[in-house]
Amino acid sequence: MHDYTMKKKAPNTKNVPGYTFIDEVGGISEYVLKTNGLTVLHKNIPDTEVVTSNITYAVGSRDEANGETGIAHMLEHMLFKPTTQDLKKNIDSSAMQLERETGCIINANTWKDRTTYFFSYPVEHFSRALQVEAERMQDVVITDKEFLPERGNVLSEFDMYNGDPHFALNVQMVCAAFHSHPYGHETIGFREDIERYTPEKLQKFYTNYYRPDNATLTIVGDISLRAALSAVKKEFAHLKNPAVAIVRHNSVEPAQEGLQRVSITRPSSTNLLMIGIKHEGFPNQSWLETSALLSVLTGGTDSILHTRLVDTGFASSVQSMLEPTSEKNLGMIIIALAPGSSHAEIETMTRSIITSLRVADITKLLKKVIQSEITEELFARGSSLHIAMELTEYISANTWQSYFDTVARLKNIKPTDLITMNKKLFVESQMTIGYFIGTK
Repeated sequence: MHDYTMKKKAPNTKNVPGYTFIDEVGGISEYVLKTNGLTVLHKNIPDTEVVTSNITYAVGSRDEANGETGIAHMLEHMLFKPTTQDLKKNIDSSAMQLERETGCIINANTWKDRTTYFFSYPVEHFSRALQVEAERMQDVVITDKEFLPERGNVLSEFDMYNGDPHFALNVQMVCAAFHSHPYGHETIGFREDIERYTPEKLQKFYTNYYRPDNATLTIVGDISLRAALSAVKKEFAHLKNPAVAIVRHNSVEPAQEGLQRVSITRPSSTNLLMIGIKHEGFPNQSWLETSALLSVLTGGTDSILHTRLVDTGFASSVQSMLEPTSEKNLGMIIIALAPGSSHAEIETMTRSIITSLRVADITKLLKKVIQSEITEELFARGSSLHIAMELTEYISANTWQSYFDTVARLKNIKPTDLITMNKKLFVESQMTIGYFIGTK
């Protein structure tokens, strides 16, 4: 049996029966349930009468085996199906029934490093929401009756996404950029793999990863620490971890030794250029500087690439994508070409603009970007739902305490930092460039 009591010796003032105290930062307390290793984060926001409970499992598309891409996302769908307890009560899903009867906000999403499920509701429904979450941690019924229709829904979802030129090109970009690391496929997976899912494959994945010692339950809102932990212990303490160890990938991506190129040609009126850059993981300073740089380049009508490409009629739009993943990933600049522009022409122009970037080009824009980011960050911290959802990304990077460092880190970014980052990110031998070529 694992010993979950050795993480940190708890000060007496923090002792709660049945728990080991781990840390407290910024009004958020971390405890671990002694019986099974479930991590609990709690933050009290009094006098709001609202609570958000969010459970994050440390499993995502990066944990999928070859031939089973997208299975983490498929399992997310299944957690809104009946549990064994639901079948005894003759209801289709206690989670969906809670939403219908209370009007609570309920949703889930799967990403590369984690899968998360959340409820946001009036405080009187707290115990019921916890009960639903505890039951579906291990008791969802995965049979052909429940599974096959949902697999059909996921296949339809894939076809919808794959019809989008942006998604289709992005899939090929990440495949080209990563040869070994599991970030090399999209979260929804490949259609060919989805078609071959079985209840047995799904059950194995479910058993391996949906377990108390692989989960963090975040509770934010109008409930005291003692009341929250007492309710969590009542609903979760009896759950056991499987005897098998949690399987983690240990792939090391080979060093990239040259520019990677991909292209897709389809009947379409859309023409896209994507420039992919490999960036460091979230939430370190390098990631924040990369985010600021991409915002300076593409974030709004006064951004550098917008004024140089869209305002001059060469492109119809510019945007960027940067995912908060825990390991090195692929960020994107995405340019939709205007009619009459060629991919090669816009690529040459864009790369020239980026490589010639100067401090004077950045200074004014960076100030606006930083102020906007800080305003958005502080605004989100007034809502239990926003706090819980933002914490999810820090939890999946195993550093929730860094949530409180973000504003200070943003303030420390200087124009010269972005010049240095620009030279590091846009090295030709480390880039991946994609063309979506629309034909009539």
